[in-house]
Amino acid sequence: MTSFLRSKLKGSTKSTPPVSNQSSFSETNDDDFHDASEEALPVQTFLHPDAHADGGLAFVDKQLLESQRAAVLQLMKEAGKKLLTGHIDLVNFSVPVKMFEPRSYLQKLADVWVYPRIIAQAADAVDPVQRMKLVITWFVAGLQHVYQSWRKPFNPILGETWQAQLSDGTVMFMEQMSHHPPVTAFHMIGAGNKYEFHGISQPEVSFKTNAIKTAAKGYRRLTFADGGCIDIEYPVYIMRGIVYTAMPRGECVGSAKFTDHSNRLSCVMEFGKVEGSANPLLQRPDSLQGIIYSHDAPLQAASPPEQQVTPVHASTSDWHSVP
Repeated sequence: MTSFLRSKLKGSTKSTPPVSNQSSFSETNDDDFHDASEEALPVQTFLHPDAHADGGLAFVDKQLLESQRAAVLQLMKEAGKKLLTGHIDLVNFSVPVKMFEPRSYLQKLADVWVYPRIIAQAADAVDPVQRMKLVITWFVAGLQHVYQSWRKPFNPILGETWQAQLSDGTVMFMEQMSHHPPVTAFHMIGAGNKYEFHGISQPEVSFKTNAIKTAAKGYRRLTFADGGCIDIEYPVYIMRGIVYTAMPRGECVGSAKFTDHSNRLSCVMEFGKVEGSANPLLQRPDSLQGIIYSHDAPLQAASPPEQQVTPVHASTSDWHSVP
């Protein structure tokens, strides 16, 4: 059954532009997750205040945009033909300092991990499918923070560390393991040791004419106190219209993958328009959809097509409308 996986929006929703014929977020501060058939959707959903008409999040800071565009034009002059072919890795390329934010990649890496209450609920979940749904919710909820600064972080130096603590007691530890290529190790421990999120991230940032694309190699694994674990693969981030459009936008493209080997569950969340849907929200390029599958055989790194799977839960939504 097609369903929504969503969370309540905290604070006032008066400034957020509504999309008709969609579901609405409640106004309390508690988390709330709903399953609803697409045919029975309520009247209204509130998108992110910076939602772009063409999908994704809009670059609304005009002063910063002018500064970034001037830096990009300078970069284009220096890079020459490499930009036209797309064979330029911004991680290892010298770029104008005005393109940077006053933070390290170690700090920026944690921007999307700021909803630990959802992971705590996943840790408490007894049903593996419910746990998977909560992990996906946590992941999607953080995506809106990918584009909160619109600037490049500084590359960490070899051996650089950073640590932080969230309000619920969750702690994070980061360390730069390699400089060329840049590789960061991270370890997040939930309050009460209910869960741990750890792995390594190797960012690849490429620039071609009017877009910047970021992909992160490595691995990411959530482990829980009861021995369960879920592996996560991230989608690709793209900033479009950096040079030529009136208002650039940031998008998530491709897919995010979630694998629970011990319970033989998997899910691929696809980013993009939901084909065949009459719902206006799901026709936006920033929509996402996915199905949680139960596998009859142990999961492999690349499962063969003939492997028997059973769909146990379907989800469709919009990634930046979930706080």
